[in-house]
Amino acid sequence: MLLKIANIALACTFACFAWLQLNDPDPYLWVSIYGYVAVVSLLAFFHIYNIAFIVAGIVVCAGGVLYLLPSVVDWLVNHPDVSLITGMSAERMYIEESRECFGLMLALACLVLHYFVAKKLD
Repeated sequence: MLLKIANIALACTFACFAWLQLNDPDPYLWVSIYGYVAVVSLLAFFHIYNIAFIVAGIVVCAGGVLYLLPSVVDWLVNHPDVSLITGMSAERMYIEESRECFGLMLALACLVLHYFVAKKLD
């Protein structure tokens, strides 16, 4: 029962994340990623697990995290006093890219959770 509640909560959360990205400069990318995780979570709610589908999402999210991780390191090492809720500008791309990296980390964590649950049920 707890897993069903978690799955529906994750589906709703990532659907909201996708909806919030509609006004982003690159909405197709972020709506697709967050929508993907919402669909995986919704399918998990109904006990439908496709391991290949989940692994594909893990690969994409992990690749994105690795791509954006240098911006997080730049922010932590060179600008630790700057908040991530600070306004963005072309001079401070590390803010936007750090936010995106953390979003991908959340998506990755969710997909990894679904992967292990699917493997356990397999």
